[in-house]
Amino acid sequence: MTMPDVDSKTTKLIQNLAAVAKTVFGANLIGVYIHGSLALGSYNRRVSDLDYLIVVEGHPSQATKLELMHATFAQLMRDAPQKGLEFHVITQDELEHGQHPFRFELHYSPMHHDAYLTDPEGYVATMNGTDPDLAVHLAVVWQNGIVACGRPIKEVFFPVGATDYFDSAWRDVRDAVSEIGDNPVYTVLNLCRMRAFQYDGVIRSKAGGGRWGLQHLEPRDNALIEWALTEYAGSDAPAPASAELIRFAQSMLAQISAASRKL
Repeated sequence: MTMPDVDSKTTKLIQNLAAVAKTVFGANLIGVYIHGSLALGSYNRRVSDLDYLIVVEGHPSQATKLELMHATFAQLMRDAPQKGLEFHVITQDELEHGQHPFRFELHYSPMHHDAYLTDPEGYVATMNGTDPDLAVHLAVVWQNGIVACGRPIKEVFFPVGATDYFDSAWRDVRDAVSEIGDNPVYTVLNLCRMRAFQYDGVIRSKAGGGRWGLQHLEPRDNALIEWALTEYAGSDAPAPASAELIRFAQSMLAQISAASRKL
């Protein structure tokens, strides 16, 4: 997929993160691939993060990981969108021979900000292993990914099966009833896009999932979904009642569970 039209700050950020990866990994770098909201067409600097995968040939050393983290903070964070940067470093061998949950060499997200700054060496030494979220990320790259630099996607990545994608995505919504009060916009739209995937196998952005929900879910849910879409776009609207949010989460989880038996 070609780079979509984005603001100049995001364009600069993508160019710089590609340059950082090339400098840090050198000949070991296979490519940098963007997924998430930018790849799915609903990126908004005010409410989004920038998600990407760095694919390398061999296992990077701890020194290389430290160099990457230092360069990320020193050269990239100032141009990051509101929710920051999130990335995984993964090997080509894992993409070719691994299975869900896939292994990563290094991971960073804004929730790890303090942990990294407190103990950089300890962070990069222990931040590796398996991540069930990677199946979703890899599926988005395969369907809609953007090459920031490196080899074409179809030469590097492989399709993720529907069962693995569902398991990965399900982990993100299975606690929706208890979590929807704390993060209602994300939860409402994520439930919609998961149900949409079950309907036609297409991976959508959160906004795309919400728009699908307006067309395919019960009309009584429209006001709630429209509210979530408005908030996601960066505008303010009166929040729904807690009971209505919980009802929606319970209803959607029941529908998703029922449909999953047919996958």
